[in-house]
Amino acid sequence: MNLTMRRCGPKVAVCMTALLVAAMGCTPTPKEFDPPGKTGWTPEGCRAVPSEESTLSSRTSFRTLHSDTLNSDEVSNALTPVFEFEWVAEPNMYVTEGPSFDNEGNLYFCPWWPGEEVILVSLDPDTGARRWSIPHAGRPNNGGGTPLVLDDPANPGEQIIYISVYDRALALTPDGTVLWDKTTGLPAVTPADDLTDTHCFGLNYDPQSDALIGATGDGHLFALDRATGDLLLASPHQLPGERSPSADALDLPQSIIDNANQELAPLLAGLPPGSDPLQTLVEVLLGGDKEVANYFSVDPRTGRLWVAATAPDAEDGTVDGVSENGALYALELVPNGGATYTLVESCHRYFQGGTASTPGLRADGSRIYVGDANGMLIALDDSCNELWSLDVGAQITGSVAVASDNGELYLPMLLDVVKVVDRGSYGEEVWRAQKEAYTPGLGHEHFSLCTATIGANGVLIKVGVGPVLSGGGGQTYPLPFSVGAVLLDRETGAIRYFADGLEEAVSVMSTGPDGALYIGHSPVRRAVTRAVFGSLTHPIVGGVGKYAPRRLDLQIRDVVCAGAARALNAHANVGTCPDSAEADIRQIGHLIDQSRSASAKAISDGDLASSDWVTLDGYLMDAEANLSLATLDVAAGHLQQACDFFP
Repeated sequence: MNLTMRRCGPKVAVCMTALLVAAMGCTPTPKEFDPPGKTGWTPEGCRAVPSEESTLSSRTSFRTLHSDTLNSDEVSNALTPVFEFEWVAEPNMYVTEGPSFDNEGNLYFCPWWPGEEVILVSLDPDTGARRWSIPHAGRPNNGGGTPLVLDDPANPGEQIIYISVYDRALALTPDGTVLWDKTTGLPAVTPADDLTDTHCFGLNYDPQSDALIGATGDGHLFALDRATGDLLLASPHQLPGERSPSADALDLPQSIIDNANQELAPLLAGLPPGSDPLQTLVEVLLGGDKEVANYFSVDPRTGRLWVAATAPDAEDGTVDGVSENGALYALELVPNGGATYTLVESCHRYFQGGTASTPGLRADGSRIYVGDANGMLIALDDSCNELWSLDVGAQITGSVAVASDNGELYLPMLLDVVKVVDRGSYGEEVWRAQKEAYTPGLGHEHFSLCTATIGANGVLIKVGVGPVLSGGGGQTYPLPFSVGAVLLDRETGAIRYFADGLEEAVSVMSTGPDGALYIGHSPVRRAVTRAVFGSLTHPIVGGVGKYAPRRLDLQIRDVVCAGAARALNAHANVGTCPDSAEADIRQIGHLIDQSRSASAKAISDGDLASSDWVTLDGYLMDAEANLSLATLDVAAGHLQQACDFFP
């Protein structure tokens, strides 16, 4: 059935599949998974050492769109190994980029074109209740990406949240107090503007110049003083590319496009009349008809910006207002001698086809990874020299998740998540994720739905199940009937745990300090599914959804076992790379804190006896007392005792 469905044109496929599903009544059924055992993955050798700039918040949770300024999609904490969908908040808002978190776990997100006049909403992590919101003063609201959370250098222990839309940026305290509200130097948005040209994908941070930097869909970059919000550039910087070619989306019947847009309308009630959100969102997903279709990276050690966009028009051989080629630009803020800077290109790398991939950096900034539109993963050094490329068979549609350990890379694509290991002079594909979390309906397939998130004990992905249609230009378009979250084993790609969910995301799997999972609901594919199959799948839902931790005794188990493996490896390599061992000591400290934070609920839920926690905490105290380069082996022993406490 699948081969026939893939080969026939999309209009035919829609009709065939709709009739078959309606006739057979086959809908996906979630499989049940037992709580996972211990993972066999361990770090090996010297890790890539992340920056310890004082303003950067700890890497225990997502502080910006892809976790950190490097877009690593990695957190130092363990992900919850057992979870269950618990709540959805603000269901009438469309959330294209996921939430970020402060040290207390409070959520911050920016909706895209909401009916309500807000540009930022903060949620309580336990209940999803709104804590506060920031209005948009009656102007069109095309969204501001994921808020950036930084430590406040003027007030140790405090944090500040930074957001920006196209023409306006703000700094706020976690209680919603506005510290400053400044212009970006770009003009105010009007209803006639392109829906995504004026979208800001979220602020990033350069600690070398203490600057907040934003990038927009039309290729503008702006820079603001972090402390004051004052403009640092004489005028916004314009990248040299033009729009990419329009992406070959599905040749759907107009009635289905209209129905999908009607499904999306309640979540995008602030859109200007006559908008076509479905086509707009598909274009951004595939990097079509855009100069910039993604977030960008900053190396905090050097302040260098890495922006994936389009090449200058002439690079494709024809000056026609369309850039057929993609580009990766390295840019730096150069002081002008006063309070202003100039954004200067350090190097660039052009490649055939555009990109919808956010560049991901190794933790030490020495390597940059990006995908082109032709299925190639490209690794470059910090001078834009290509080190190797690997054909992974399909376009990388989100950020390359870059682990600090073992050269591991996790690539999100329309149907798969692929693990690649950087072997130095080449990249090697290791596995493709197991995604079989449902008993599928007739003619259905499993597929991935967003980027991968790396934790100390596994990799999180979002999976869906449903028919997969063929579109123009060889594109495929999955139509999920059901979606859920999967925790994968880093070593094998096997499913460790799965929980059925409510809605898809086109962006990230955000994680809070407690290892819980949060999804910014951004139904695109499900809007088409709903338009085609109607009540055979549930209505689309906006907002933010939470997968809450369960069995916190097993979270503590994963935390201490991960800490033991890390301490043992650090001890074995301390003579070769002491800076790596120091970074491991910091991460082990985060893991111990996470274990203690989970203990009270583990006891109150009845999953851990209080007497057992006393024993475990004794091991942790002994490990803490020996977290030094000279006694890492002793700390590893105590953490291993805690790990062995669990069967």
